[in-house]
Amino acid sequence: MLALMAVASCASKQPTMNQTMAEGDREFARGRYAEALGMYEFAEDIDPERPEPSYFIGRCFIAMADRQFAEDDLPGALRYCDRAIATFDKAIAAFPGYGRALQGKADALKLRGRHQAAYDIAQWVSAQSAFASKKLIVEARQYASNGDLDRAQLTLVKAAAVDPDDPAPHAELGRFYLRTGNRAKAIDSLQRAYRLNPGAPGVFSALLELGAVPEYPRNPRRHGDK
Repeated sequence: MLALMAVASCASKQPTMNQTMAEGDREFARGRYAEALGMYEFAEDIDPERPEPSYFIGRCFIAMADRQFAEDDLPGALRYCDRAIATFDKAIAAFPGYGRALQGKADALKLRGRHQAAYDIAQWVSAQSAFASKKLIVEARQYASNGDLDRAQLTLVKAAAVDPDDPAPHAELGRFYLRTGNRAKAIDSLQRAYRLNPGAPGVFSALLELGAVPEYPRNPRRHGDK
């Protein structure tokens, strides 16, 4: 009898799905995404018939992708985007018409496109930049990986000035501004790279994601045209 009462007492202390979700929300607001993820997964186990946990699990992966991107771990950012997309797909399959999951997948796909563009730029810059600017780009990446973003930025600006007609340092500078959230300067640098080399991998895609595709001049009206 005492054993049964103890079991009943333990069961009564089991957190509810809503309590677990609320704790996940608090962890997420603190930027503790791994802890939030654990709470949302626990909530999903408590009540598999509810769609909300799967949506917030996907949001955790999106937030983790953004963090990896800010830390210049581009492969890691892409992997978290893929996990977010797979999670939203699972939610949509289990709960057809769940609007939040549909929007979450759209957001994850857009983010993946942006991160893929940055990855393509990084790979191309490493292979194509001229010797003088490449040395400065490597130096800037080292500063950035050590958390010295100010020196990283100054070094990249210098790399772009060393050879202003080389699109690679401009593309790398645009990628840096993307990481640090400076949209206006990212667009400016990426458009400069695009003007110098429209075929530079990732540059057009990044501009497209930013809604800043370079405008093309209209065909001049010929004499006699109406």
